[in-house]
Parts: sequence; structure tokens; C-alpha cells
Amino acid sequence: MDSQFRTKIFTLADQSLLSGEMPTLEGLEARLSSAEPAEIERLLVEWRAQLPSRVRLQELTGPSTAMGVPDSMQQLFVRVWRQAVQEASEELGRQAPISDPASDEKQRACDDALKRARDEIAELEQRYREQAFKLSQSKERQTELETELQQVRNEQSAENAELKKEEQLRASAVQELEQLRKTYEDAQRVFDQRVRDEQRHNLEALARAEVDTRHYRNALEKLRDESGRKEADLTRELNELRARLARSDAKSEALGNQLRTQDEVMRGLQSQDAQQQREQAQMSAQLLSAANRNKRTEEQVKQLEERLQAVSQKQVETSSDSARREAQLRAQLQQREDDVLKIQVRAQAAEQRAEALEEEVRRIKQRA
Repeated sequence: MDSQFRTKIFTLADQSLLSGEMPTLEGLEARLSSAEPAEIERLLVEWRAQLPSRVRLQELTGPSTAMGVPDSMQQLFVRVWRQAVQEASEELGRQAPISDPASDEKQRACDDALKRARDEIAELEQRYREQAFKLSQSKERQTELETELQQVRNEQSAENAELKKEEQLRASAVQELEQLRKTYEDAQRVFDQRVRDEQRHNLEALARAEVDTRHYRNALEKLRDESGRKEADLTRELNELRARLARSDAKSEALGNQLRTQDEVMRGLQSQDAQQQREQAQMSAQLLSAANRNKRTEEQVKQLEERLQAVSQKQVETSSDSARREAQLRAQLQQREDDVLKIQVRAQAAEQRAEALEEEVRRIKQRA
């Protein structure tokens, strides 16, 4: 019975010591209400006397090194643990086999020191956990920054691809503009050549028309001169005939015998006059036909002038259309260049942002 009670007291005292509390008489009495206080105190003194031989504190019982803990923190833990082990060993070594109330006080002081050491260790462990938590947060922040950096790099790659695409579009637009310029120049040369040829043909036709007009005008002038001369001759002859007729009338009474002769002469002269009138009518008809030909020639000249004006107007319209097309192409090219410039600015901003993120990642790595 005494052996079982002794074992029970020792077990309860060991449990109290392992829980961080020094076993006391009051605590054991509270657990063993049926036991005698004197017996409990005797066994407690015996337990304290045997405690140095039963407990050996070594460095191997200290905190083990953890992965990812800084060396300075590990060294601090080791020093604190060694100091606690040394103080506890010294206190246990100084205890006598038989303790007294004074030794109990020393034991309590030692227990208090051990408790303080444990509190310090707990505080250091708390600080270690905080540092580990901060380190995990830094790693998470680093991961987020790396993810964001990757996104920025992807965006930069996309913008570079878009920039290359815009440059290709710009090159194709420039090539198309060059082709259109060449086409315009070829069309301009062909059109100028055609205009020059048509102008040359028109000038040649106009020169021929002017030559024909001058020829017809000269012929008309000649006809007019000839008809004037013939008319003057006929008028003179008519006047002469009239004078002769007047003289014949005056001499009719005296020249009765010559009347028939004069009548015959007069009929001959009248026939000549009729023939001359017919010739004059023919000359008038020729003059009229020459005038008509002259009018037709003038109408042809007017038509040629109208065609020349139409060709000039067509050339002006073609030039204005080409200039408008070239202005539109230049405006499109300018807009493409502005878009390319904006994309380059965005790419530079993205590169600067990526450099800033990389710098921040390097700083975080250096801090860690």
C-alpha cells in the first residue's frame, strides 16, 4: 500500500513538473483528499531529493533547428536553451539529498527561473512564427509580383506583336501608295502624251482648216473682184447701149431706115445682156456656195475649239481627282504613323513598369 501510494505521489509530482508547475503540498492534497498531509509532505520531500538523480537535462533536449529559420534566430534559441539547461542543472546539482524549507525556496526560485526561460523561449518561438509568417507573406508577394511581371511581359509581347502588325500594315500602305504613285505617273504620262497627240492633231486640223479658209477667202475675193469688174463692164456697156439707144431715139425720125438695123443690134445687145445676167447669176451662185463652205469651215473650227476645251477640262478633272486620291492616301499614312507612335509609347510605358516590378522583386529578395 505504501509503495503504491508513493508511486502515485511521484507520478502526480512528475506530471506537475512536466506541465511547467512545481508540485506543492496544497496541489497534491487537492488531488488526494483522503491522504494524510504529513505523509504527502514526506513523500514530496523524498521526491525532491531523488529528482536530481532522475532528471538529466542535456543539449539534445533543446529545440531542433527548423528549415527556413535564419541562422541568427537559431543561434539565439540555442544560447537561451543552453543557459536554461545550465541553470537548471546547477540548481539540481546544488540540491541536497534531504531538502528543507530553505531548499524548497531555492527550488521555487529555480522553477521561476526555468519558467522565465520557458517564457522567453515561447516569446522567441512567437517571434520566430511572426518572422516565418512575414517571410511567407514576402514569398506570396514575390509570387504575385512575378505573376504580374509575367502578365506585363505577355502584354508587352502582345503589344510588340501588334506593333509589328502595324508596321507591316504601314509597309503595305507605303508600298500601295508607291504603286498608286507609279500608276498615277504612268497614267499621267499616257494622258499627257494623248493630250499632246490630240493637241497636235487638232492644231494640224486647225492649220489645215485655216489654210482652206484662207484659200476659200482668196477665191471669194477673186470672185468678188472678177464679178465687180464684170458688173462694171456690163454697167458701162449698158450705159453705152442706153446712150446709143437715146441717140437712136433722137435720130429715129431721121434714121427710119436704120431702125430695123438698130433693132436687130438692140436685140443682139439684149441677148448679150441676158447672157451676161446669166453669167452674173452663176457667179453669184458660186459666191454663195463659197460662203457656205466658209461657214462650214468656221463651224468645224468652232467644234475643234470646243473639243479642245473639253479635253482641257477633262485633264483638269483628272489632275484634281489624282490630287484628292493622293491626299487621302497621305492622310491614311499619317494616321497609321500616329497609331504606331501611340503603340510605341505604350510599349515603352510597359517596359518601364516591368523594370520597376523587377526592381521591386529584387529588393524583396534582398530583404528576404
